[in-house]
Amino acid sequence: MAIPRESMRDMLERSRFAIRWGGALGLLCHPIYYVVWTYILPQPYDNLPLRLSAAAVCIPLLFQTYWPRRFNHLLLIYWHCCLIYVLPFVCTFLTVRNSFSTMWMMTDVMMIFIMALCIDNPLLLFTCIGIGVSSGSLAAVLTAPAPVVLEAADMANLALMPVVVLCSMAFSHAISKGRISVEKNRALQALAGSIAHEMRNPLGQLRHVLDRVEEALPATTPSDRQYADSTAALYGHLAHGQLSIERGLRIIAMTLDEVSAKSIRPDSLSYLNAAATTRKAVEEYGFDNEKERGKVNLVVREDFIFKADETVYLFTLFNLIKNALYHIAAHPSATLTLTVDRQCVIVRDTGNGIAPEILAHLFEPFRTAKNPGGTGLGLAYCQRAMRAFGGTIGCESEVGKFTAFTLRFPVVSKEEIADYEQKIFERAAPVFKGKRILIVDDDAGQRSRTRRVLTKAGADVSEAQSGAMALTTLRRSSHYDLVLMDISMPVLDGYATTERIRADHQCPNRSVLIVAYTAEPGNAVRVHARRAGMDEIISKSSGVQELITSLQARFENGDRHPLNPRSDGFAGKSILVADDDTYSRLVAKAYLERCGANVVEAEHGQAVLARLREDDMIDAILMDMNMPGMTGIDTTASIRARTDVYATVPIIALTSQSDIESVRACLAAGMNEVMIKPVQAGSLYACLARQFAPQRAVTAATKPESSPASATAAGNLAAVAHDALLDEERLEELVSLDLLDESFVNGIEQIRLQVARLATHAAAHDLKSTHAALHALLGVSGNIGAKALHGFARQIYPRVIEREWPAEPDWLGQISTLGERSARALQTYYASAKARRDHRNALSD
Repeated sequence: MAIPRESMRDMLERSRFAIRWGGALGLLCHPIYYVVWTYILPQPYDNLPLRLSAAAVCIPLLFQTYWPRRFNHLLLIYWHCCLIYVLPFVCTFLTVRNSFSTMWMMTDVMMIFIMALCIDNPLLLFTCIGIGVSSGSLAAVLTAPAPVVLEAADMANLALMPVVVLCSMAFSHAISKGRISVEKNRALQALAGSIAHEMRNPLGQLRHVLDRVEEALPATTPSDRQYADSTAALYGHLAHGQLSIERGLRIIAMTLDEVSAKSIRPDSLSYLNAAATTRKAVEEYGFDNEKERGKVNLVVREDFIFKADETVYLFTLFNLIKNALYHIAAHPSATLTLTVDRQCVIVRDTGNGIAPEILAHLFEPFRTAKNPGGTGLGLAYCQRAMRAFGGTIGCESEVGKFTAFTLRFPVVSKEEIADYEQKIFERAAPVFKGKRILIVDDDAGQRSRTRRVLTKAGADVSEAQSGAMALTTLRRSSHYDLVLMDISMPVLDGYATTERIRADHQCPNRSVLIVAYTAEPGNAVRVHARRAGMDEIISKSSGVQELITSLQARFENGDRHPLNPRSDGFAGKSILVADDDTYSRLVAKAYLERCGANVVEAEHGQAVLARLREDDMIDAILMDMNMPGMTGIDTTASIRARTDVYATVPIIALTSQSDIESVRACLAAGMNEVMIKPVQAGSLYACLARQFAPQRAVTAATKPESSPASATAAGNLAAVAHDALLDEERLEELVSLDLLDESFVNGIEQIRLQVARLATHAAAHDLKSTHAALHALLGVSGNIGAKALHGFARQIYPRVIEREWPAEPDWLGQISTLGERSARALQTYYASAKARRDHRNALSD
């Protein structure tokens, strides 16, 4: 039976675990059973040389990792020959020589099923059993001192053996199918997770660029009214871009949660208003255009309260909305309606519907309903989310008419809600006690309702019915802790009022916290609010609990507005940035230096400890978790074990691993907070501000927010086309960020250095050092745009992580060739870009 070379390689990889343990068991069991059947439970016949030979042939299997790679195909053949000899041959030989006794017939049956566990190809299983049984029988008959006679009972027992063999083949087939299904899902999950991780980095860079654009935009002051239209358009485009990035990061988070089966923590669940939260999903969903938005309607028949994680619930609705809009795009008259009614939310579209054969498997991972752009993870995530909420999700559809997804939630009693709200007020009371809050709103009813809630929380509340009155109140009063500002007010709106407060150097409340309290939808509100100088945005449609918890979080993150955080917020502070990724250090350094901090860099744990020995004072450390050699966790543990002032220095973990186990490991090591890459500038500022506060919390929150991007490479990578060597988009980004400097040249030399180290370590069979060199090469090649090299490094990296040598033939030769070609191409690009820059500078001069 001919087996293709690729199939043999796959079969070998699947069999490696069985080969290792099969060799160990064969080596031990045959001598042990000889002792048992000869001296403890004596049988008529056993054969010590046969047993020892069976044990001996298993020894090479124990050393499979040392087999030369070019003999791997022989290892697979040897494994099957061992199975034939050690199991069917030996067992059948001994069964015949023991006159087909019941015990030996049972041994033969057990042997057949052990073979089924070791061989997942039914035809190959049948062939191996056939060869072993027939040769064992022949050998037994030829060596028997007397003719072998079959009695009637023996023939009856032997008649059952074909049935046993057929059952074992069916068993083997089932194992094979199950294993293939599991391996396929694992491969798809790994691919989805890898793509998601890789997409985080460019999205993070794009968000960084948009944040810089936002800083450069003019504020919407009355003196700029001649630019009102163009400024408003810029704000709109910027808001749409930021919203698209946020949606992308949300989808990435959802994908990573699903492929890692990350559980939804019970302590993250809160009580939500169904109508308000569903309306929020519709408002925050990033529609492509107004026409698409016009197809979506929200109908509230009967509102209710349910218990869920708001972000996860929004993800669930985003996914259902996205799927529905995709399927109704080709039908101009089709609509999408979200209905809130009696403990359920129904998402119903009037599109083509879903065929019954697809409907039955709709919630299985990696199943899509004719959507070539879908991952097949969305609905599986929705189902897992609803189960975590204690609810269910179902789908009804009729081809050509409609599709309706129904989210059903368990009933929440009024007593449970009242008890929860009471606990919120009790937790908030220490924070709100003595706080002076000014409510600015032209709606008297809204002011009254909000005042009652804040007063119940323990705040001292005042009111202003217009922006002008708010300005007067704040100028006269010595101190307010927070202003809750309506945006849509006549004459002087919330934006203009906030801008005047921030611009009035004589106002004693110039740095007061200002929170927008608005009914206006859309992400543009956030951009306008930030540019005007507001600190937070809360929707008027949110419930009492969301208002209290949002304001409480705002107070806990800092009690005053940083008037110029990007220039002097961290003046006089020295911050150590530890990351083996050069680009990540550069981005963090650029932002922290804008905030006035002095930044010290380190690229691994030992360098961090060296910096602490050299520098007089480090005020905080930003620590990457996964650095080569001494990891971030190991470094933190070493710092916390010190007896000097650095034992309590604030340490912020920066990592792309968002699972709860990684977060707990960071906190257990002594890190103060954990931030997930890519970190937002505002979140980083708030995090460091909390640590620099005189009375900072010992325990910390975790903020979800990747790290190096790469491109995949395939085929003969050493012969890749010249124009496919480099990631042009990445290089252009580096040019735009002015990062094509000496560090870029050093990156090129690092590629050559790490490739040379790989060759040295591989020649010495030093897998641990090879892992470290490949990790470094992976990082530097991705960061400076060596696309093909980075893709090949990613391809071989998983096996090295598992402490196995790469399976690709001539992997070292390919990586050496790619490394040199990439280095030359990067040098050429650098010279060209530098020449263009020098030419522009000359023209400018």
